[in-house]
Amino acid sequence: MKFPIFLFATLSLMTISCKKNNVTNGTAASITSLACNSGSFSASATANVAYSATATVPYAGGNGVVYLAGSSINSTGVTGLTASLQAGTLTSNTGNLSYTIAGTPNTSGVASFPISFGGQSCSITLTVNSGGGGGTTRTVYDSIYGAYSITYDANYAYIKTYDLPDHKSIYYPTSNPLYEFFSGTTFGGNTFAKNPNSIVTQNGTFKIPLNPTAATTHQATPLGPIGIALDGVPFFNQYAAGNAALTNEINGFDQGWGHPQPQGMYHYHVEPLYLTTVKASKSALLGFLLDGFPVYGPEENGVALTSSDLDVYHGHSHATNEYPSGIYHYHFTADAPYLNGSGFWGTPGTVTQ
Repeated sequence: MKFPIFLFATLSLMTISCKKNNVTNGTAASITSLACNSGSFSASATANVAYSATATVPYAGGNGVVYLAGSSINSTGVTGLTASLQAGTLTSNTGNLSYTIAGTPNTSGVASFPISFGGQSCSITLTVNSGGGGGTTRTVYDSIYGAYSITYDANYAYIKTYDLPDHKSIYYPTSNPLYEFFSGTTFGGNTFAKNPNSIVTQNGTFKIPLNPTAATTHQATPLGPIGIALDGVPFFNQYAAGNAALTNEINGFDQGWGHPQPQGMYHYHVEPLYLTTVKASKSALLGFLLDGFPVYGPEENGVALTSSDLDVYHGHSHATNEYPSGIYHYHFTADAPYLNGSGFWGTPGTVTQ
């Protein structure tokens, strides 16, 4: 019996369409866990504003299979967005899946994307902020991609974070996909010595001025959180417990140059290495102190800064990419006080845990 040509073409197309995106040479892509709760987005979203970003979702137990891009997944809750798996290759241990997020969210709230891969399923969630208020400064605060919520009133940004760094750390529980053993050299060429603490999920709210101004009286920075990094991790000042020098604590800084305190709050005293080498650069915006003034990396125009290049508050004023009209801003340096010296340049907001 002879089949019409169009029938052969139809059968061929059906065969192609039945090939799975996660099968290579007969082996299906598989993972043992998918950590949506540790997922992150490369940019913040605003209602009724076109959005394009990458969502990163950690996994564990990959089997090394190459996988193709996936089809679009529509958001629920806040609609108008889609998530699409980017092609890649699984590692044989831990790694990250990347999803392209695109569209225009129709309202503020939480957009959810149910994802399934390699036999595991979970939902990643994106907080969509309401528009208006705060002008350019409000837009800059949206760059804090590690926050699970950013809202605004006329005077303040309210930034909520679980304080879960999106880089690997020896301080994560071994069951976490972002756990990674670490030894050798840490910040300043010091030999790493793990402290006894572990990363524990926090629930902090940073209330930060939208339009910071210089204070008449400069308050000293306290122990504990003095600001927030773009990945949602708190900044601490140059002192250890009891206002002691960081000399001994430095040895406990992990592969991202941070560590947890006894209650499990992960934080940075010094340059956040993952931000300056992977997510951004050594001259980029890295976060904000509680007074609303921005924090930049340890380089400017390709030149490493030292404390002697800055004032006693560890900052100076000039135009930056985010503030073309100029603004006072802090810098990390490799020498003490690392981030902040004699106190806040402006009037600080608050932190609640």
